[in-house]
Amino acid sequence: MAAPIRVAYLTHYPELYGANRSLLDLLVELRDREAVVPHVLLPREGDLVTALRQEGIAHAVVPFRPWMSERHYSGRLHHRLLQHWRQERQARERAAANRALLPALAGAVRGWRAQLLHANSAVVGVAPALRAATGLPLVWHIRELPERQYLLHLDAGARGYGRALRRADSLIAISRAVRDDILRYTRGGGRITVVYNGVLRAARYRELAQDAGRRWSGDGPFTFLLLGLIHPSKGQLEAVEALSLVRRGGRAVRLVIAGDGRDQALRRRIAELGMDDAVEMTGFVKDPFPLFQRAHALLMCSRNEAMGRVTVEGMACGLPVIGHASGGTQELVDDGVNGLLYPGGAAALAGCMEKLAGDPALARALGEEAARGAAARFSVERYAGEVLDVYRAVLSGAH
Repeated sequence: MAAPIRVAYLTHYPELYGANRSLLDLLVELRDREAVVPHVLLPREGDLVTALRQEGIAHAVVPFRPWMSERHYSGRLHHRLLQHWRQERQARERAAANRALLPALAGAVRGWRAQLLHANSAVVGVAPALRAATGLPLVWHIRELPERQYLLHLDAGARGYGRALRRADSLIAISRAVRDDILRYTRGGGRITVVYNGVLRAARYRELAQDAGRRWSGDGPFTFLLLGLIHPSKGQLEAVEALSLVRRGGRAVRLVIAGDGRDQALRRRIAELGMDDAVEMTGFVKDPFPLFQRAHALLMCSRNEAMGRVTVEGMACGLPVIGHASGGTQELVDDGVNGLLYPGGAAALAGCMEKLAGDPALARALGEEAARGAAARFSVERYAGEVLDVYRAVLSGAH
């Protein structure tokens, strides 16, 4: 058996949201295979640090900064100019802070005797400088469409971002949509491998499939679930508008929105539509699976979703998915086979919701196919094996 590869992973935040859940699954699986000795660099304490300690995985907290940010402008022209200059200054300060921290980051990597760097997000802008400082090959795992999906501003600009991506020894994209977005910046350069996230282990898929039929034996209202960060790009307002349209048609339907974030406008709109009794807002939920089990269908209204871990989790639980026909969602949802796709706004979404609420047998059949497909395509075991292949190719010089 080959000696395990010593990998230093970099992640830009410490919470156990989607990107870090996928990272934790990856490094635990590869460690348990004795294929990788993992080490993790992250900017502050949080739930991921707790999980790493529980797993006995070496880590270091070094307060490096992201190189992308949300920018908001308001007021008159001179106000906007002042806001722009302030945000540009903050970007320069972030870059200077990262340069100052580079010796500490490189020291941690050298102390671990790492052979490979793995950056877990496009937001980890310190990765190319750390590659140069250590001389180690860099695998850059791109999990988002930063401008289109999260409306992020690129501190280095589109050209600078593209140059940095081209410097990586290998790029991993979590979907074809992400690969195509990378190519917008690299202008065709870079070595890119598409590796879909592994969301659950094979045994967990089997366990969830056994319980999937229970939701169809109740007599309550048809329940839609939308789970994730509350953000303008995620489509929660559109889902509420669509639910209102379906209820006007006389359907007994309800919507559960789980997640935290910018919820003030959403709550106002729910009240304006008189939908307080039909929409439940749970806030952030650490374990989403009880919500999946209570629902009859999952909504994925996000524009330009990179892949959608939540989408796969819902499918694994036997939920049909109604997804917006954009980004990586189109790669997960096969319209009329395991869910429905809608290309427009609230009216188109309402049409799909009405179709499933009015035909539970169809909803159940789509959900059963969704569970079968998710188990076949998105296991942690398959995902880890494909990432390991990338590591080996990079270290052998074949990639």
